[in-house]
Amino acid sequence: MSLFAFILGREYKLSLAELIHVFGQSNLRDFNEEIAIFELEKLDSKAILALGGTTRIIQIVRETTLESFATDAIEILSQKEKNSKFSFALASFGAKFPLADVGMRVKKTLAKNFSVRLLNVKNENIHSAVFKREKLAKTGTEISLIHIAEKNYLGFSLACQDIDAYSRRDTAKNRDMVTGMMPPKLVQMMINFLSKNAQKNGVYDPFCGLGTTLIEAVNHGITTVFGSDISPEMVANSQESLTNFIAEEKKWQERIRTAGGTPQKDFSNLVAKVFPLDATIIEKAFIDEKNPKNINIISEGYLGRIMRKEEMTQDIVFSERRAISRLYEKFFQSLARAKFSGEIVMSFPFWKVQNVYVFLENISEIVEQNGFKIESLLPRELELNTKNGSLLYRRESQNVGREIIKIVKK
Repeated sequence: MSLFAFILGREYKLSLAELIHVFGQSNLRDFNEEIAIFELEKLDSKAILALGGTTRIIQIVRETTLESFATDAIEILSQKEKNSKFSFALASFGAKFPLADVGMRVKKTLAKNFSVRLLNVKNENIHSAVFKREKLAKTGTEISLIHIAEKNYLGFSLACQDIDAYSRRDTAKNRDMVTGMMPPKLVQMMINFLSKNAQKNGVYDPFCGLGTTLIEAVNHGITTVFGSDISPEMVANSQESLTNFIAEEKKWQERIRTAGGTPQKDFSNLVAKVFPLDATIIEKAFIDEKNPKNINIISEGYLGRIMRKEEMTQDIVFSERRAISRLYEKFFQSLARAKFSGEIVMSFPFWKVQNVYVFLENISEIVEQNGFKIESLLPRELELNTKNGSLLYRRESQNVGREIIKIVKK
């Protein structure tokens, strides 16, 4: 068994919840707002491609101290690198550390036996683009200092979040400056909130919009993907976005094969369908469109109309909340009539009005009345969820946030 440090994203609670769902709470050894440490038998560096909330994965080698980190880094780099010429970087998480200054000391010592290049220009971690360009995941020559719970660890980076991969998927999507788009990393996390057995049953997004959920589900390796929307324009956008993504991904996989690599995706068994449907009569998806009743729903539901900050009075927001609540009453009533049995992970709106947060307070009641229940995204004993077990996603500049809720059959 080895220790691995996962560097968490901005919404660290969601990031931690994702890791616990993927690797299990029993393997969690420690965490704070920046780092989670898991003890695992093994971990493929490609694991980060399926994680939306992790920015780096580091394999821990040993405990260290601030004073001995440079000496330890020299030892590890000397053992790891067999070529006479290589690049390296230092990183620190959980503590401020003079990376460039210490890096120059490390470089000076290594230069006696190697031709080395230090990638840290400033006393800060290198950017993910530099990490990828210099192929540090392959060489293992980014050495990290991890400070957590009064302990210091030394490790080498296995993987860094691939920004280019997100950009490549992003270019496949149609654009709509009015319709909001769920962040792809958040969708990845929501997919990972499904139980492993449930993921095999596919994903359905009944508010598919621009197709982000469908693309991320296919990218995750899910082979049954359905989408619907009340807007014919959104249905067309989703279908086109998904078709574009699959076409581009096939080209990308062929380039990997041509270069002598092993393609990571196979679309031969993919079943994908997008169709027009009002989500308040979602039962028709299971009758007319033959959706399996145990498929999972991953979706950003309707977040309400777009409002400028100056428009957002409590009266207007309360009125909007009532309208959205009525929509979800019909939605869950229709799911109940369909005898839906899959898992649901959805985002529901909450608003910030004059520094007060306004939630869809009756969503728990709606869910319960229709034969479903909310399942806590994080273990209750960690005391990180909201009172109903949900987690929040919101950028500081946004007036409307997303409440992420997992719902299962009673």
